[in-house]
Amino acid sequence: MANIDTEHLELLITRFKGFKSPNDTQKLIIALGSKLERSDEDNKKLAVLLKAEKAADKLIKARAATNKIMNAEKTAARKLDVRKKIIWGAALKTASETSPYFADMMKKLYDEGFIAEKDKDAVRDDYNVLLNS
Repeated sequence: MANIDTEHLELLITRFKGFKSPNDTQKLIIALGSKLERSDEDNKKLAVLLKAEKAADKLIKARAATNKIMNAEKTAARKLDVRKKIIWGAALKTASETSPYFADMMKKLYDEGFIAEKDKDAVRDDYNVLLNS
C-alpha cells in the first residue's frame, strides 16, 4: 500500500474543488481522493499524483522567489538611475547659478525640446531666473 498523506490530500481536494476548471490531473486527484474504498492500484496512482503536485507547488514557489529577486534587482537599478539623474541635474542647476556657459546650456535644454512639455511647468520658475540673469 502506498503511503499517502491524508491531511495534504484533503487540502488539495478542497482547493481543487474550488477551481472553476481544474486540469485533468487535479480532477483525477479529486476522484481518487474522494473514493471511500481505494484499491492498492488507486493508492499507487494517487501517491504518484500527490508527489507530482508537491513538485509543481515547489516549482511555483521557486519561480515566485526568482521573480521577487529579479524585481528587486530591477527596482534597485531604476532607483540608482533616478538618483544619478537627480544628482547630475542638481549639479547642472548649481553650476548654472555661477557659470553663464551652464546657464545658456540649461536654456537650450529647455528651448530645444529636451524637457517634455508636461514637465516644463515644474522648472518654469528656474528657467525664468536663467533668462533674467
